[in-house]
Amino acid sequence: MTNNKKVDKIIIDKDKMGLREIFIEYGALIALFGLILFNCIFTKNFRSLNTVFLVIKQATPILFMTIGMTFVISSGGIDISTGSIMAFCGIIVSIGISNGGNFLLWTLIALLACALIGAFNGVLISKVGVQPIILSLVMQIVIRGVTVLMAKSSVFTLGGYPEVKFLGLYRLPGRIPIQTVFFIAIIIISVFVLRKTVLGKYIEAMGSNLKASRLVGVDTVILTMTVYIISSVLAGTCGILEMCRNAALDPNELGKLYELDAIAGVAIGGTAMKGGKANIIGSIAGCIIMVLIGTTVNMNGIPFATANIMKALIIIVALAIQYEGRA
Repeated sequence: MTNNKKVDKIIIDKDKMGLREIFIEYGALIALFGLILFNCIFTKNFRSLNTVFLVIKQATPILFMTIGMTFVISSGGIDISTGSIMAFCGIIVSIGISNGGNFLLWTLIALLACALIGAFNGVLISKVGVQPIILSLVMQIVIRGVTVLMAKSSVFTLGGYPEVKFLGLYRLPGRIPIQTVFFIAIIIISVFVLRKTVLGKYIEAMGSNLKASRLVGVDTVILTMTVYIISSVLAGTCGILEMCRNAALDPNELGKLYELDAIAGVAIGGTAMKGGKANIIGSIAGCIIMVLIGTTVNMNGIPFATANIMKALIIIVALAIQYEGRA
């Protein structure tokens, strides 16, 4: 692409880091190390391979959504409909296989439906000018309603399907859960796309300065559609993995508030909430922190409501640091 150097100029100022910027960039990794150290010292039975595998199993689905949210937020948008998209994708697969359909075929159909939702969101945001927060809030309500209607308010029990058992329970040699494969794969792919490809540069440039991106020839309409398609497809994948992990699907509950954990992971990971350079490693660390907080309170017999308070405090601190750093 001949516009690469122009795009680099749009985002180059993001690479000049002082002490505060270094903390924003690496704060999530520091916090993750501190949380692990705390648990190793104070949480009984934390230092075991089973705990590592448990965290990976719990973190893998939400990691997909967090990475999708990183794409969206770094482009200057937001998508709070992803929790509902999770359930929507899961219910399509559940209905399909419950009626004798092929699991892989219905998974592809469900992910295609998610991609269409993402494209629809992208068009309304980039062409019509609808605010992302308003549109995704409306879509969150609509998609959840459609999901419940499709399910006829029924809870699906899916433990008898071999594909669901495989994706939820199968372990590789050494008792490594199958989720580890997806965990590693999505990290490698997302880091490569955001750090090494033209798409990643264009997303960061658009988030840094939308008008400037247009002036240097970036098709911001197509790019916005692409970002929201990625977010929706990854949210749908999150829904399928979580459905398989639980071997069941409740259309009212699956994915509920997951988008908030994803946004929190991105915020504490250091990606600018107003758009700009994506800190994908930070988002991954932030996602694991969100899961570890829940694990910590559970293993120490602390009321789970405490986890939500801790998450809220972490988000407030992360956003305050970002605000000061960009003031």
